[in-house]
Amino acid sequence: MKACVLTWGCQLNALRSQEIEGVLGQAGFTVVDRPEQADVVVLNTCMVRQRAEDKVAGRVGELSRLKQEKPFLIAVGGCMPQGRGSEILRLLPQADFAFGTTDVDKLPHLIERARAGEKFAYLPAPNGLERLPIRRPSSFQAYVRLAEGCSHACSYCVVPRVRGPLRSRPLPEIVGELRGLAEQGYKEVTLLGQNVDAYGLDLGDGTRFAEVLRAASPIPIPWIRFTTSHPAYMEDAVMDALAHGANLCPHVHLAVQSGSDRVLQAMNRGYTAEEFLALVGRLRRKVPEVNITTDVIVGFPGETERDFAATVELVKEAQFGTVYVAAYSPRPGTAAAALPDDVPLQEKQRRLEALLALTRQLALDLHRRRIGTTVTVLAHQHLPEKNLVMGKTKDFRTVLVPGERALVGQFLEVDVLAASSGALHGRVRRGWQ
Repeated sequence: MKACVLTWGCQLNALRSQEIEGVLGQAGFTVVDRPEQADVVVLNTCMVRQRAEDKVAGRVGELSRLKQEKPFLIAVGGCMPQGRGSEILRLLPQADFAFGTTDVDKLPHLIERARAGEKFAYLPAPNGLERLPIRRPSSFQAYVRLAEGCSHACSYCVVPRVRGPLRSRPLPEIVGELRGLAEQGYKEVTLLGQNVDAYGLDLGDGTRFAEVLRAASPIPIPWIRFTTSHPAYMEDAVMDALAHGANLCPHVHLAVQSGSDRVLQAMNRGYTAEEFLALVGRLRRKVPEVNITTDVIVGFPGETERDFAATVELVKEAQFGTVYVAAYSPRPGTAAAALPDDVPLQEKQRRLEALLALTRQLALDLHRRRIGTTVTVLAHQHLPEKNLVMGKTKDFRTVLVPGERALVGQFLEVDVLAASSGALHGRVRRGWQ
């Protein structure tokens, strides 16, 4: 049988899709890229915002029309079924079955049940940590999971409900996986967790995230990244480890969400705007070359124009490398879902566009400072329509250069000749494997 896996959402979802492919491959399935080639299409879904769910619903509709020409199974899995429960089969009646965020090893058996004509939703509560085979799509980039779930419970966030509480992997197991990737020649590894800075709080042995970084640093992988950080949990020991680890990339994704103390409290974030800016200041003093990126939600229930102005001022002061902006949408089962969604959609959109315009200008100013410099880039994608190669610097800046597909997977020295808000533009001086 042939299977196609489609993915929405975060890097942890991308890793879960690699595990789904690994499980299916181990069970004898052939993994294919296109739904029309498959006997079963697995949709690994996201529900962090309503827009993500709408995209999944649209894709299921497209697949159901394609299914009329060539029969295949549609399996909807991951966060959306876990969050919506058995209602998922009413919301997406075209799906043959649904499964949640755990017990992925049972997927071949679930497919057999569906092939026998059973329509069902398999949704056990998330718990434990699964050890699953991985089908990595890249020979030079890899994800490594540090932990699953989150126990902080920000009021707007559905993650604790759909992913369960924090479950950290033992440090020796993580180190073993990293050493294996080093032996296979991987050049860049990203350490993943919903809240990496909370790593170890559930282990009860005193192990914390800084120890993961200190243990990872001597391993001969050229670049090691991590994401995502929560400001309420980041410790100075993490900053010190980042400052002294030669292969640890100076990029921290530190989600602020709002610049208003009143909104931050309603979000249950666990810090004030002043405390966040103090954290940013300490991080920059310890790691001067660090690129700090962030997430912001506009239009949270009760957000006033004054609250939004406070967010704008914080963004200006923090000088983020990139700001990912989203309009608030209520998520089922969260504390904020009980609040009136009282910021009009038009006003949410206005605030979103205003903040995006500001962040584009800030990014352009930062990128222009790089013109005339030479940067090291790991090339990770070829854009054939323009014959460009796209990659990232060690501090996670996007770079575009003219080049052939053969450059993908190489480290490049790039002379920066121009800048836009989204990227540095240059030419390759030299490359090496």
